[in-house]
Amino acid sequence: MNHTILYKQDGFYGGFPVLTHLPDGRMTVGIPVAPFHDHYGIGDWVVLVSEDEGETWTETDDPALPYNWPGTSPREKYDRFAAVMPDGSYLCAGSVGWEVCPAERQADAEAQGLSVHPHPADNAAIIVGGNKLFVQRSTDRGQTWERQEWIVPGVHHITAFPRSAWLADGTILVPVYGSDAGAHRRTYVWRSADGGATWRLFPMSTYVPGVDGNETAVLEVSPGRVLAHTRTEQGYLLEVWSDDGGRTWSQPLRTPIWGYPPHLLKLRDGRVLCAFGYRREPMGVRAVLSHDGGKTWDMDNVIILRDDGGTSSQFRRELKRAGSDVGYPISTQLSDGRILTVYYITLADGITHSVATRWAVL
Repeated sequence: MNHTILYKQDGFYGGFPVLTHLPDGRMTVGIPVAPFHDHYGIGDWVVLVSEDEGETWTETDDPALPYNWPGTSPREKYDRFAAVMPDGSYLCAGSVGWEVCPAERQADAEAQGLSVHPHPADNAAIIVGGNKLFVQRSTDRGQTWERQEWIVPGVHHITAFPRSAWLADGTILVPVYGSDAGAHRRTYVWRSADGGATWRLFPMSTYVPGVDGNETAVLEVSPGRVLAHTRTEQGYLLEVWSDDGGRTWSQPLRTPIWGYPPHLLKLRDGRVLCAFGYRREPMGVRAVLSHDGGKTWDMDNVIILRDDGGTSSQFRRELKRAGSDVGYPISTQLSDGRILTVYYITLADGITHSVATRWAVL
C-alpha cells in the first residue's frame, strides 16, 4: 500500500475528503478545512485534482470541476451529487445543510423546529440545521445557475450524504437522512428519473426502534437492483435493497460488517467492495469484498488499509473528547485494476488530515 497526504496543515482540521473520478480519467477531491473541530462543514473548502491517477495532486480553482461549482456553504458543496449531464449541463442536487447564523436568531430557529448548536469558534454565532433540499443546474458551463429549494416538513435537519448512485438507465439516487422531533433519524433517497428535471423524496425504509440509521451509501449491483448500506450508532451496517431503481426498499437487516460510514464500489470483475472506518482499537480504515453482488461478505479476509488511527485531534483534546477522528473512505478503481481510497485520519501529532491510499485487491 502507498499512502499520499492530500491535505495536512498544523492548526487546521482537514477531514472528510470526497472523491470523484471524472470521465476524462482525472480525479478530483474536495476537502472541508477549518481552524477548529468542524463536523458541520462551515469552514473553508479546498479542491485538488490529479492527472496521473492519484500519484500527485494539485490545488485548483478550475470552475469546470464539480467540486468548484457554487454552493451556499462548503457543507453544501460536500453533501451533494454533482456531475456534467449527457446534454452538457451542470447539475447539483443535495441538502442545503448546516448554516451559520447570528446568535440572536436562536429563538426563531428553535421555534421553527430546527436543530441549533453553538458555533465552535464564534460566540456571536450559532449553527442551524437546515431542513431544505435543493437542485441547481447550469446550461452555459457554469456562467449562470437556476436553483430550486424544497422544505422538508417535520425534520430538525436533513443532510445528504456524498455516496450517490447514477444508475444505468440515467436515474440519480442521492441518499439523505433527517431527524424528527422525537430525535428519530430516518433515511431517504432524493431521486430523479429524468436527468434532473424533476425530483422526488422517497423513504428508504421504515423506522426501526432502537436503531439510529443515518449516513448511507448506494450502489447499483445489476440493472435496477440497488444495494444500500447504512451507518448505525450500534456499529453494524444495515442493508436494504431496491428492485425498482430506488422507488421502494426492503426492511433493514443487519450485516456482519462493524464499522462506519460505508462506501460501496462495484469492481470491473463484478465483485463489490465495501470500505468503512473502523473505530475500535486498532482504529483505522478497512474494506471487505462480496463475491455475489452484496448478498454475503468475505469477513474471513477483511482488508486493513490503516490501523494506526485513534489519536484525538488537537481540537478534540481541547473539547475533552475521545480519539475517533478517522474514516469516511471513498474508493475508485484505477486503469491498472488497483484501488485508490481517500479518507481522513489523525496520527500521533494530533493533526487531522486527508490521505489517499493506492492498493491492490487480490
